Amino acid sequence: MSPSKRLNRDAFIQAIEAQFPEVAETFDEIDQGLLHLEVAAFRRCVERAMDEGRGWDVERYCRFVVDALVNADDSLDNAIGVSFLEDFALGDFTSQRHEAVHQRMPGSMRDEIVRIDDRWH
Repeated sequence: MSPSKRLNRDAFIQAIEAQFPEVAETFDEIDQGLLHLEVAAFRRCVERAMDEGRGWDVERYCRFVVDALVNADDSLDNAIGVSFLEDFALGDFTSQRHEAVHQRMPGSMRDEIVRIDDRWH
């Protein structure tokens, strides 16, 4: 994919709005327009789905993030790396989240979470 066709913030947010309106509804006026805050809000939706035992949603959300990373521009790549992956890995560790990481996250995302903090192993 050429650099001009890489996935940017606007395309990422439009995809969230189209595929996951329940996630887009969680963006408040502080989040809107600030990529790291928007990605963090998405991460909180994943964490909430894990905490509520909604495994299918966890899988759908995480696959979306992994797919986005493949074509992400530098800004989106950084936001996902910092505000999703690192914040998740260094955040609250519960047995329910640990189970979701191993049963529902794509392998590449799980491997990165474990690389950041091995308690997820």
